[in-house]
Amino acid sequence: MYGVCNLSIVPVRSEPSDKSELCTQLVFGDGYAIIEENEKWYRIKIIFDEYEGWIDKLQHNQVSAAYFEAFIQTSHETCMDDVALVENLHGSQLITFGSSLPFLQGRNFKIGNVQYSYQGELYHSQKVDTDFVKFMALRYNNVPYLWGGKTLFGADCSGYIQTVFKTLGFKIRRDACQQAEHGVKIELTEIKTGDLAFFENASGRIVHVGLILEGGKIIHAHGQVRIDVVDEKGIYNLSTKKYSHKLSTIKRILAID
Repeated sequence: MYGVCNLSIVPVRSEPSDKSELCTQLVFGDGYAIIEENEKWYRIKIIFDEYEGWIDKLQHNQVSAAYFEAFIQTSHETCMDDVALVENLHGSQLITFGSSLPFLQGRNFKIGNVQYSYQGELYHSQKVDTDFVKFMALRYNNVPYLWGGKTLFGADCSGYIQTVFKTLGFKIRRDACQQAEHGVKIELTEIKTGDLAFFENASGRIVHVGLILEGGKIIHAHGQVRIDVVDEKGIYNLSTKKYSHKLSTIKRILAID
């Protein structure tokens, strides 16, 4: 079976239990395949990043195999407003930054057999340059940290980065250690706005990621999405006046001026 999320945000959990940790989220328009089930839960694989987890069956929105096949072969527009309104015959709802708008034509799109109208802003011809990258990254500034989150209502470090890159038209994986596999390695002296810096724990495992801004600054999710300083040692927290993360590597994914 297949599904496409028709709710604003759906929690995806590590285990089939309401008490289990949040490992990621579905947002409106995310597609997934069901790979396992029990009485109350479906284990899913999210199409965008191949991430797996459990959702409550009550929050599943089934679509046909034919729709899903077309869905996975088509690129979709992305909501770039903080929140936007979508409407159908049954009413209206808010969706969040980073949501997908499958098969958008004008302002109309379909999820399964349901026709929607999108009331937000469209950025079809927006050039992805340094200013636009910074604009999108700063949308999350001061958003609270939420393990497994990736929306403006709460995000972890890699969920934040993944959603920003999605709005820029780039598909990257979900976790920081997976994101570090993307791109080309560069030196600290070569950094530009939009580069990603990765940070390691005591055992050398990559556990944190942030996006480079100009002037040796970095924006990342740590307690909240915040701007700090990055150097050869790592992230220097401007509030605590201490280093919070040890630098591992820097990667360039975006080829921009």
